[in-house]
This record gives sequence, C-alpha cells and structure tokens, in this order.
Amino acid sequence: MRPLVIFLLLSVCPGLLAQEVIASAGSTLNNINGSISFTIGESVANTLIKSDKTVTQGFHQTNISVSMVSEMNDLEFSISAFPNPAENILILKLNKVDMTGMQFLLFDINGKLLFRKNLENDETIIPVDKLIKGFYILKVQEGQKELKTFKIIKH
Repeated sequence: MRPLVIFLLLSVCPGLLAQEVIASAGSTLNNINGSISFTIGESVANTLIKSDKTVTQGFHQTNISVSMVSEMNDLEFSISAFPNPAENILILKLNKVDMTGMQFLLFDINGKLLFRKNLENDETIIPVDKLIKGFYILKVQEGQKELKTFKIIKH
C-alpha cells in the first residue's frame, strides 16, 4: 500500500522536484542544528513576461535599463522623455510655463553633439527616425545649467 501512495503522489505532483541554480560559486554549510546553502553570482536567470508584467528571477537582472541619468535637485517642474525606447519620434515634455533659455541637446554614445534646439513649447517632438539603432544622451538645460539627462534607446 505504501509504494502505491508514493507512486500516486509522484505521478500527481510532478512539481515536487528540487530547485536548481547555475552559479559561479557557492557552498553548503552543515552543523547539528541544520544546514544552509548559498550561491554567489547566478549566471543563469529566468525572465517571465505576461502582458504588461515582467518578473526576473535571480540577482542578475538582465532587463533593467536606466533611462534617467541625472536630475537637478529641487526642480519646481517635471521633465519627461518618451517613448523610450523610441523608433521614429521622441517627445520631450516639460511642465513649465516660461521656456526662456530652455534647450535640449542630443548626443551620440561617444559624446558627439547631434542636435541642439531651443525649447519654445511645453512639448517638443524630436525626430529620431534617421538615427541608427543604439544609445543616445538627451540633456535638458536652462542656459548653461543642466537640469536633467536621459539615456535614450533608439530601436
């Protein structure tokens, strides 16, 4: 009877298998009170995506992308750039009434200035369709004062 119960449990519950991890280092420590296993530097992580939700397992987060590089403290208005990643256009939006002295500068990843334009409206469309795929830096300035810097991804 006992072997039949074990067989049924194993056939009905295939998810009872032990967890696995591929790691670059780790160990298991044992004493009379119990044991602990640990890993360092997981080299394989799994990413699960369902509609608009993404979960990445493990310490190595392969899908993290930083889009805002720096921002001046205590800004009294908001600055955003979207969509990021961009394909054809990038929209730069400032929640500011007076645009005097405001400008944006777009650099390639090597620091070469590609565009510079004075901002006249709270929303500016930046064409990126002619740029090659890659990373770009978008800086928003008021005069010579750098307010916010974004890392832009062109797809």
